[in-house]
Amino acid sequence: MNFPALPNGLGVHPMHLTLGKLFSVYIFARKGKGKLMESIAELFEKREYYHAFQPICQFPEKNRIGYEVLLRSKAGQNPELLFSTAKEKRKLPELDTQSFRHALSTFFRASMEHNHELLFVNIFPTTIVEDSFPAFIEEIRQAFFPYLTRIVLEINESIMEGECWHEPVFTRRISELKAMGFLIALDDVGDAANIFHKITDLSPDFIKIDRFYSKELSTSQEKQKVVKLFVEFCKHEPQLILEGVEEEEDFACASSLGIAMGQGYLFGKPGRLQED
Repeated sequence: MNFPALPNGLGVHPMHLTLGKLFSVYIFARKGKGKLMESIAELFEKREYYHAFQPICQFPEKNRIGYEVLLRSKAGQNPELLFSTAKEKRKLPELDTQSFRHALSTFFRASMEHNHELLFVNIFPTTIVEDSFPAFIEEIRQAFFPYLTRIVLEINESIMEGECWHEPVFTRRISELKAMGFLIALDDVGDAANIFHKITDLSPDFIKIDRFYSKELSTSQEKQKVVKLFVEFCKHEPQLILEGVEEEEDFACASSLGIAMGQGYLFGKPGRLQED
């Protein structure tokens, strides 16, 4: 299948795209026509896309406390191209909400093995500020009411979404989500100076520190200084999750610095649920 020419400079590697970034772009462009093709329901029914779940573990015991949900393409298509197409066609919020709904259905209708575990689901800030979002989230609240306190909305600090963070409606809706029982996580956090005012404004439950800081953490004093800064600032709340942990020595270092949780290949690669 051919895709239309797309702009470069997205700044996101396709292997790192998570559900909110990746699945939201189920749109396919017909050859040379730019028409939308299949519906999201058809794509899932045909198993063109499926969800994978990566464990998030508590330190130092490595006990699993939940999963982040990601999307995988059966055909191995470049998700960056699909993401660009969706944004280009102004369909991103619509697709984002549908992907969110399907992720919850997949996880919470699985077996009781995952009882009490958290589910981290990516969602775009632009989706949250949409006029249609309150009606959507009310539908989710009613459909998944028993699980609300286990659903973590993971909000990414994407440059392309940056303007939304300054809109009063964004802050207000985050507060409304928390009042309903949803949990909030700020994802891919790397700029300590920039994030501290967001912590004050949004009161997130989790901060996910960018994978850059986990790589060779045990041998980098500079990275250790930044991680210590996060730990000191978030001594009571929010809870910190270090992403991209792959080596035992980096895990041990992060744990010694006071990091409470982690995610990465060391604890498990993304995979389907047994019931999926």
